[in-house]
Amino acid sequence: MIEGPTLWGLIPLFVFVLLAFMKYHPVVALLIATISGAILTGSGLVTMAFQIEEGLGEFLAYIGLLIMAGGGLGKITEKTGVAKYIVKAVVYKIGIDTQNKALLGAMASTVILSGALGTFTGASAIIMPVVMPIMANLRISSSSIAIIFQGAGITGLLLGPFTPPMVTFMEVTELSYWQILLYGSLPVSLVMWIVTFIFIKIINPRTIKNFSYTEEDLVESGMEKNDYSENNKIVKQTTIAFLITMIALIIYGILIQGGSSFAIVIIISTAIVTGLVGRLNTKELAETFFEGAQPLIWLFFQFILFTPFINFIEELGGFEAVADLMLPIIESGGNFLLTMLAAITGAVGIPGAAVAQTVILDEVFGDIFYNAGVPISIWVLVLIIGSQMTEFLYPLGDTLGAMGIARSRDLRTMIFFGVVMTVLVVSFLALRSLFV
Repeated sequence: MIEGPTLWGLIPLFVFVLLAFMKYHPVVALLIATISGAILTGSGLVTMAFQIEEGLGEFLAYIGLLIMAGGGLGKITEKTGVAKYIVKAVVYKIGIDTQNKALLGAMASTVILSGALGTFTGASAIIMPVVMPIMANLRISSSSIAIIFQGAGITGLLLGPFTPPMVTFMEVTELSYWQILLYGSLPVSLVMWIVTFIFIKIINPRTIKNFSYTEEDLVESGMEKNDYSENNKIVKQTTIAFLITMIALIIYGILIQGGSSFAIVIIISTAIVTGLVGRLNTKELAETFFEGAQPLIWLFFQFILFTPFINFIEELGGFEAVADLMLPIIESGGNFLLTMLAAITGAVGIPGAAVAQTVILDEVFGDIFYNAGVPISIWVLVLIIGSQMTEFLYPLGDTLGAMGIARSRDLRTMIFFGVVMTVLVVSFLALRSLFV
């Protein structure tokens, strides 16, 4: 048993990071790391079982439930035709006749659906059949579409009022949605949008030769412009019901300051209304909802395990030892160095689900920032950048998912884009920190 506080208390975190980069399944990596924490603290299996039980009632377990519910809602919007109708409404209303309009239409659709469904991979899968023939006709490469799905998709998660990342930011910082939006989400999203668009304009001429869509792709998608005008009344009615229900509940949730706990009400209520108006019977509605939630069950288990994982590190004094180690750095380098160190540590050194990364960053650096007197606006930026840039920096699940949906094999360009995005967003944080 290790006596804390000591940096040896971070062994479970290092085990998790190592196994994650060795391509272990995230749940397996976290379970092994949690067991190592139990061993180091001298805890038995019964203590670990109690910790897992405690995890069922913690905030991260709720986020896992929220993500599964979002998957269920996404499946219902897909089955009722709502999601594609929204995408086509956005894309064709813009009047797509140039590459720039096509790119902006695809980016706007990705942001809207990602923000509404709480998942950019699910949104991308819905958007792809609609935009593929347009991209093929306008000579836009699959590399560019994969970049749009990741670059614009993550901004949707940062802007939606009740997406899992936003709910986590509100819970951790105890700030309102509008404060998170003003301090961090909006400026970071703006930077990411600009970088994404400019990067595509630069690389598309270079990638179209080797990564263009084929005639088979155009025919296979089966989506033409007139398909938008021929949507039947049921789909239109269902889309209107979906939008009215979600927007009304979001506004209501903000007005009553429902916070993170109200998000599940929005998702489930919207799913029920959308399914019923879309003429799904109650059995079909339930089966479709759970079909969408099923692939995300592993995240729920991962978030439950994060509670004992973090508790064991705290018991070993790992986070406290980091705080003690940071004190001389803060005194010599000031708040700027602390800010950059925290953001880079999150982006480079803590893999895993973004919401879990946010919680770990808060555990490691939250009190340090508070005691150092760093403005909350900077802390919000650190949480956003430290938790979201990892997916750009490393080709992990969501990155590969975006490539797969876009039918892109261009991993090299995707990695290059991720590095450029990370460097520029972190540079934005550095500039912002200098003017505090």
